Amino acid sequence: MRWHRIRALLQNYYYASLNSLDRIFDVIYWPILDIFIWGFMTLYIQGISEFNILNSILGAIVIWVFLWRASQDPVVYILESFWSRSVYHLFAAPVKVSELMVALSILGIVRSLIAFTVMISVSFLLYQFNFFAFNLGHFAMFIGILLLFAWGVGLLISSLVFRFGTRVQVLAWSTIWIIQPFSCVFYPVSALPVWAQKIAVLLPTTHVFEQLRASLAGNTINYGSLVYALVVSVLFTVIMAFVISRAIEKAKKSGRIAKAE
Repeated sequence: MRWHRIRALLQNYYYASLNSLDRIFDVIYWPILDIFIWGFMTLYIQGISEFNILNSILGAIVIWVFLWRASQDPVVYILESFWSRSVYHLFAAPVKVSELMVALSILGIVRSLIAFTVMISVSFLLYQFNFFAFNLGHFAMFIGILLLFAWGVGLLISSLVFRFGTRVQVLAWSTIWIIQPFSCVFYPVSALPVWAQKIAVLLPTTHVFEQLRASLAGNTINYGSLVYALVVSVLFTVIMAFVISRAIEKAKKSGRIAKAE
């Protein structure tokens, strides 16, 4: 693995982002829209209820963006390579799969941080939600686990793109939203029907958001639950790294990388 090749990939994605309004909107427009919608809805609910849910909802939204962007953005940039017919040139260069995965992971972190900064700034201006007033150590753990799981999801979808081409591109935008209802981002596990609870408790994201609510409420968090989430996220990401390596090798052998779709 060579850093200069990873840096070259990141530079390529940087210039691609500057020249794409869609990619800029992803980290500015949509995060702001989320804060507007959920923030105003939360204010309405708070006005008719004695329960203070503002911190719970906005806290969940601002860390959800790490899972959202870090899983979706790497896939979208791979799709951009397919759409622009440049994926062949990418692998004609001496770029290793590991270097591509590292570059895409760094890209996901950077774009997540940009969206996160936008969201906490707008949240503070509109709703006086001060992210830094809470336990930042807890939030660092939550964000780290979500990033690990997000990389695994991104690698899974990317492997499907390399295996089946752009006809599965809808998964880039839809997969994370399939996971969200079972992740209990805005409500406790107990709010789900029994059959859904059985799915939810298996997901590491559910454990993160359950402990997030405990932290925001000033309660003791369950570190055992977070350890489970961390272990599952690490194992899932490692397995997906192997899967995408196999998918890329098969794509090279089958000629899919060089085929126009």
